[in-house]
Amino acid sequence: MDYKKAFFSALEESYLGSKVKNQKDKSGFSNLLEIKSQYFQSFKAELEEKIEECGGIDIYNKLYTFFESYLNQTGVPFFNDTPIYKNIYARVYNNSKDTALFYKTQDLYYVKSDILYQSLEIQDKNEKYTFYFEVDEDNAQNADNSKNKIKFYLIKIEDSKIYIQATYDKTSIYQPIFKEGDKDFKEDFLKEIKENKIDLEEESLKAIFRDYKKQNEIDFFIHKNARSFLQEQFDLWMFNHLYKDSQIHQWELSSIQILQKLRNIAFEIIEKIARFEDELKAIWLKPKFAKNTQYVFSLDLIYSHSKEPQNLIKAFIEDEAFVGQIQEWRELKLIDESFSSSELLKDEIFMEEKYRYLPIDTKHLSEKNRYALLNSFEDLESLLNGELIKSDNFQALNTLMPKYQGKIDLIYIDPPFNTGSDFEYKDRFQDSTWLTLMENRLELSKDFLSDKGSFYLHLDYNANHLGRNMLDRIFGKDNFLNEIIWFYDDSPGRSKAFFPRKHDNIYLYKYNQYYFNHLDIRVEILQESKDRYQTARVLGGKEYIGGESSEIGKIPEDVWKIATVKGNSKENIQSDTKLTQKPEALLQRIIQVSSDEDSLVLDYHLGSGTTIAAAQKLGRKWLGVEMGEHFYEVIIPRIKKVLGGFECGISKEVEYRGGGAFRYYELESYEEALRGCEYVLDNEGMIDYRKSKKLIKSLNKGERIYLDMQEPSRKNYDIFQTIANTMGWDIKRLFLDEKNIPSCEFSNGEVINLQEIDLAKYPKLKNLIWWK
Repeated sequence: MDYKKAFFSALEESYLGSKVKNQKDKSGFSNLLEIKSQYFQSFKAELEEKIEECGGIDIYNKLYTFFESYLNQTGVPFFNDTPIYKNIYARVYNNSKDTALFYKTQDLYYVKSDILYQSLEIQDKNEKYTFYFEVDEDNAQNADNSKNKIKFYLIKIEDSKIYIQATYDKTSIYQPIFKEGDKDFKEDFLKEIKENKIDLEEESLKAIFRDYKKQNEIDFFIHKNARSFLQEQFDLWMFNHLYKDSQIHQWELSSIQILQKLRNIAFEIIEKIARFEDELKAIWLKPKFAKNTQYVFSLDLIYSHSKEPQNLIKAFIEDEAFVGQIQEWRELKLIDESFSSSELLKDEIFMEEKYRYLPIDTKHLSEKNRYALLNSFEDLESLLNGELIKSDNFQALNTLMPKYQGKIDLIYIDPPFNTGSDFEYKDRFQDSTWLTLMENRLELSKDFLSDKGSFYLHLDYNANHLGRNMLDRIFGKDNFLNEIIWFYDDSPGRSKAFFPRKHDNIYLYKYNQYYFNHLDIRVEILQESKDRYQTARVLGGKEYIGGESSEIGKIPEDVWKIATVKGNSKENIQSDTKLTQKPEALLQRIIQVSSDEDSLVLDYHLGSGTTIAAAQKLGRKWLGVEMGEHFYEVIIPRIKKVLGGFECGISKEVEYRGGGAFRYYELESYEEALRGCEYVLDNEGMIDYRKSKKLIKSLNKGERIYLDMQEPSRKNYDIFQTIANTMGWDIKRLFLDEKNIPSCEFSNGEVINLQEIDLAKYPKLKNLIWWK
């Protein structure tokens, strides 16, 4: 075996050794590919020289033997594969050569987000040939939150340029490159490569396609402490494999010196890996900018809480953009074709009830009218029932911590159920990856809980055993309260190979003290039991639950028979997505028992939005996080219909008629943060990301430093919501000042102008652009 070639190939593959050329509209991912490639090339020659001086082949042998377990195509060091012969001190392997359960990724952040395939120019490692991957825009969508398997077709070859079509379409007019359902090239493609004198081995060709596909088909991680992890692993490996079977007294000084040189070289490689990893971790952990913020208010709320509401509404009706609002109401089936805008100008008591709660979205208003509305309330934040955030939920929890730490009374999540392969769907994570994704977020969310907080984790048989162990570890076994069984016998499917699976598991943990409003969730008991309960009450027994109510009831046991959402019911959101919609009745019981009307409810795996729909109808404040495109296609339309008074689910039972307000926005993604960095290499070959210096207005000595939110790449970024999140402040009002410059007054009295954001005055904001 050529250990030198094997070692550098493994290291190069880890650093995405293909060359991504400069592009005008570079994505964060291609930016990352480019700098990784430059970084690797910057130290490769020097490293090779040092290894040759130290002993050459034997050193390469030992380096490869150690690093092969930790270098992988994601570029992140972790227990990628630990063969049994290595006898690693932690038994982290299993028969499938994939490390068992959580040990593989327990020290990592799972950072994969919605990255679509993009057009890229990639060169081979010798920079001799350029592959132009052109995305078919009509077939580039990441539908159904799936890691779609992209197909490649050869468009043409011109000299050293190879043009490739990347698409999901199986009916391309071009020549297919891979065999159907296979990783091997088609013979016709290899023949054309040869005829055009493209001097690349088949494995080199495959490496280029692998590098291209990494942007969407590989799960990415960042190590929390790559340096100490690899150093510890190397010392253990070195002792185990170099000392164990030797007699130290027989060693020559030269042998010890060679070992010391080996260790020095290994630690130098580890330092290179760790420096890169530390910078990526800093970008991952930095707070993220808010963007595309909008507000939704029901019409009755505008009439009851704003200044001069009729003048506002009149201005809206005359606003050209408001046509989109009326069209949206029709699509939501909140109005019919007979609707007239004059209805909106009627006094509330004369207005038809079906129009009273129509939701007005500020996206359908001009800037002038938008700010007029947002400035018309005495205290904007106090009017909001909830907040919707489109984001990877780790980024949302990490960014929102200053504002919501210790303020959430109830967290319910219904996460991906760990149902299969890592590389098919984004809700199909292998055990270790799923546990990493979950633990990263659970550890953050725990800090959101108030002293009265409760946490509910909803799973099925695919992951319930993993989830229970993880919750015990994070919350402590003593804080476990219940394993609730949600039994749904009404769902289709009857296996003849095993007992039909007709239940989910919901684990309930407390934080400290906790709500348990048993009077609000009592259920009817059977008639034959009523006499017994009534007798117990008369005799002073403790079985009767119900207080002063004349209704006899009991606390439900931990098996809940609640019907699923039927396809023909009004509650069904009728989405084209593969979302699994939970019934509002299920969330009603959870919300009623574990919160009150002063409580804030959080769901950061929001799915179809059932948690916030039920919370709104039950008069709770709420916070919802979701990253998929169904955020706009399903969740926002659903909660608008809830505000609009559309009757379904628990509406009638809880006598909810409509009305309210909420805010929705996105957070800058990790990929966008990478795209905003300016990568260079310093004289020592170390990365200088230059952070986001393009956001700085002035760096001259003695001058104040301001954030430049009018920089083109920050279009639609909302610095006021960003400040609210970073500083933990509430927004009181948003307005245009006398110069028509967007401004914000916060609840603590601070007033900030878009053009005068002084970083010296608000040092926490520096973390947005100069992360550590």
